[in-house]
Amino acid sequence: MNRHLLLTYMDVLETRNFNRTAERLNITQSTVSARIRQLESELDTRLFERGRGGADPTAAGRRFETHCRSLLAAWSLAKRDVSAGSGLSRPRLRVSVQFSLAQSILVEWAKQIRNQVPKLDLYLESNFSQQIQRDVLTGETDIGVVFAPQQFPDVHVAEFGSENYVMMSTDYDNFCDVNWSRYIKVAYTSYFDRQHDEVFPNLAHVQTVVGSDDLAVSFLKEEGGTAFLPSLAVPALMQEVPSLRPVEGAPVIPQPLYSIVHTRKRHDPLVTQAVSLIRKLATEHSIDDFD
Repeated sequence: MNRHLLLTYMDVLETRNFNRTAERLNITQSTVSARIRQLESELDTRLFERGRGGADPTAAGRRFETHCRSLLAAWSLAKRDVSAGSGLSRPRLRVSVQFSLAQSILVEWAKQIRNQVPKLDLYLESNFSQQIQRDVLTGETDIGVVFAPQQFPDVHVAEFGSENYVMMSTDYDNFCDVNWSRYIKVAYTSYFDRQHDEVFPNLAHVQTVVGSDDLAVSFLKEEGGTAFLPSLAVPALMQEVPSLRPVEGAPVIPQPLYSIVHTRKRHDPLVTQAVSLIRKLATEHSIDDFD
């Protein structure tokens, strides 16, 4: 099985464009084309219809998606099992969370799970929601924690709480005093944007919009201002930016949190234990009072 062919097919299926897939996989467009042609030759069927508008999957191309995901997952599981060696294998987990959750929940979770499973080998990372889901589907990641999961037949999705975004400021203690010209809007997710627009229907223009809370914190450090930040990260951020404080009377914007695992691992005892601990930490840390 040529894993590169399968991964290239999956990416083209998502982008619908050979050039875009080439950019994302850091290969040439001709390599993408060659890989798809080779896969089509091995399957003896056409997977994509090429045109000026991009690459649309054929009926066979759409049907192959489920088989491709199963093949990638099986390969990853087999590789990890074989690499454990013939001796006594140690338990291992690969966990990936959305960027804004990394500093607030991942380190504490790692400490506690290691106390429960002392010989556990961990691989931890933060990433974007779509990449986390791809890694779970292919078996590269055991557990993902995301804000906006997509529904796939091979993935078990469970909502286990919410991340509250709270207004924090270096300038003001009370919501009625906020200077909106110094407000920094963070574009977390489309769900957050919709909630934000409902809370602030008259806020037609924001001078500064950033794509992550890391950028927002950088602005707050250098120039000060006001922004919504994830409550799970607030205690650490208040130490990082000493002048940062919660804005009294400001609305709270909730963002649901979801765990995602491959259906093959849904009932694995270690995965179940790990997800339960993540849920426990999220519940404990999701507070509105930071005194």
